[in-house]
Amino acid sequence: MRTFLRRLPLTLVAAMLIWMVLRPALDWGVSSLGSLLVRSFEYPRVTRVVVVDDHRAQVRRADFRADSKIPTLSLTEIHFNTIVLLALYLALPRPFSRVQLERLFMGWCILFLTQTFNLIFHVKFIYAFSLGEWSTTYFSSVARNIYGFLRYFTDLPGRFGFPFVVWLGFNWVLLTANLGLQSAIPEVEKKKHEKRKG
Repeated sequence: MRTFLRRLPLTLVAAMLIWMVLRPALDWGVSSLGSLLVRSFEYPRVTRVVVVDDHRAQVRRADFRADSKIPTLSLTEIHFNTIVLLALYLALPRPFSRVQLERLFMGWCILFLTQTFNLIFHVKFIYAFSLGEWSTTYFSSVARNIYGFLRYFTDLPGRFGFPFVVWLGFNWVLLTANLGLQSAIPEVEKKKHEKRKG
């Protein structure tokens, strides 16, 4: 774990550089999947999330008036937690081994889904709270509370917590072994089994 902690500042810098290179692809991927999922559950299908300049996305609806102000979202805020996941993985022993690369790929896919849902809840939050009379007409108070909670949950604890949860989920055995806990677990189970037999 000392080695892990020594590596972490360096891997954080490396992860930030990787994320900056991948930002355009992440912008497009999150907004495209988010737009697809929003349209899949609405009728009529009028929403499009379109990437614009400065890593932002516009939430466009086909039924907006021509003079309507188009809401925008920061895509950087949506997927910057990729840096945390990458830094944690790169700080582990043998980060480029096949096992770790597979775990990174699977973990990144899960994190990407959480980022997409964060974007979706932002879109729904805009619809429920930011469109004046239209919002109160088409969204009940229950729906507004639900979308408000989901947006803030995926924003605050979610953005910072999801990378750690994903990383821990895929590397629990490795981490417990490095902390010296893994060898203690079988001994505890063995004593429990002996007590049951006795």
